[in-house]
Amino acid sequence: MALGMSLGLVANLVAQTEAETQRATLSGLRSFAVYARVQLSESATLQRIDESVLRNKVEDALRREGIRVQTRNDLRDGSQASLDLLYTVIQTNDTNGHALGFAASSCLQASQMVRIPRLTTANHIAYAVVSTWRSCGLIVGDSASLGPTILQNADEQIVRFIDAWRFANRPPPDSPLPAASELSMARRGFGLGFRFRWTQMAY
Repeated sequence: MALGMSLGLVANLVAQTEAETQRATLSGLRSFAVYARVQLSESATLQRIDESVLRNKVEDALRREGIRVQTRNDLRDGSQASLDLLYTVIQTNDTNGHALGFAASSCLQASQMVRIPRLTTANHIAYAVVSTWRSCGLIVGDSASLGPTILQNADEQIVRFIDAWRFANRPPPDSPLPAASELSMARRGFGLGFRFRWTQMAY
């Protein structure tokens, strides 16, 4: 019992550390190129999803947050960071081979250009585009619910990204204590008969 609890705590700690590490990679990123794709298996007879609707969802959420969306005209020299929403969908069948529903992997990931120190020399700087933050999962449903389920899941994925981005880019907290120079000025002020007005700040 104790061993099981210890393993559970370790797993939670590892997951929390990984999440914090991923969030930290979003710090300072103020613009993204956005891509959305729904890939259906070749044999699937499921309805087609308008990828532009998904892309617009992501772009609108970024703009509301004050994040710049890079357009095609901005990408002539490549993008520093991109946000990619990808669904890979397969059709599920019953024991008689009749279409029953779908199963899909859902992944929203942020990728950015990073420097590769071990390949960088005095005359050459090596870069690579790598995925630094991601949120992935599995969704299932009946055939008729494919479109609404993907749209709802996209909203949930976007919320996860915005929360992580806000956490990584939140302003640093103000110091609760006055600086040393302020304290020394206060002492000198009281010694000379000056009146200081102190305002208590709530943090």
